Amino acid sequence: MATPSEPRPMRPTTDDDMSRQADFGGSVGRALRLLLDVTHSAEPRSFSELQRAHGLPKGTLHKILGTLETMHFLRRDASSGRYTIGLAVLEIAAAAAASAEDLTRLVKPTLSRLVADWRETCHFGVLDGQEELILDRVDPVDQMVRLAPLPTRRNPLHASAGGLAMLAMPGNDAIIETLPDTLPPTTPHTLTSREDLVRRVEKVRSDGYALDLEEAYLGVRCIAVGINAPGLPTMYISFSLPLQRAPLDTLTGLEVPLRAAADEIEHILTRVVPNASAG
Repeated sequence: MATPSEPRPMRPTTDDDMSRQADFGGSVGRALRLLLDVTHSAEPRSFSELQRAHGLPKGTLHKILGTLETMHFLRRDASSGRYTIGLAVLEIAAAAAASAEDLTRLVKPTLSRLVADWRETCHFGVLDGQEELILDRVDPVDQMVRLAPLPTRRNPLHASAGGLAMLAMPGNDAIIETLPDTLPPTTPHTLTSREDLVRRVEKVRSDGYALDLEEAYLGVRCIAVGINAPGLPTMYISFSLPLQRAPLDTLTGLEVPLRAAADEIEHILTRVVPNASAG
């Protein structure tokens, strides 16, 4: 039997000990549960929805949400007041990514937010040789007229907004030089000469975005911006609209949100580079 002068024997810390010590009911646990709620929700969450789901006093919920927003773990839409995951969450996900194969998973929240805000179909793709390869597509759930499923996930670079946007990115001039003088059309509106392509790419660089006016598919217009993250393939994001909803002023007006989303994606994906290079 141990006396007061003798030290008590130590025992290993068990999982049960750790569970008892965890702050599940404190502010950390509450913040993490709120964050998981917003992350797993298919739609942005409102303050009242979160309060009902978690049973927190208004003052406590305001304080926790304010902290998460200030630290960029949550984003609050100024017009609707609803919450979505923030840049800090995406940075953590990017830091844990094993390879460039995680691109779609990392970009999905940004695409989903774009579609929710602007109610048009969004595509994400990469440069693959002389083609664009579409990696992901997000459709709006509340549009009466939606785009039909695409017959292929690949398109010639000269015939799509995504392809043109990627050709205009730094370092891709050599790809244009490998193309034939005469380019195959995919619709009657597709440009068909390398000389015209060179001029078109220069215009894309000047404008900061690429347009596809029924050049890949009849009845569909698109606007795209390129994405460059060191160590990863050239990428793009785009909006695709049915012709009846795509006058030029509407189409070009989507450049601002696309560019903001592309900048966010570039910032996120730069965190992937060390892991991607190591893989």
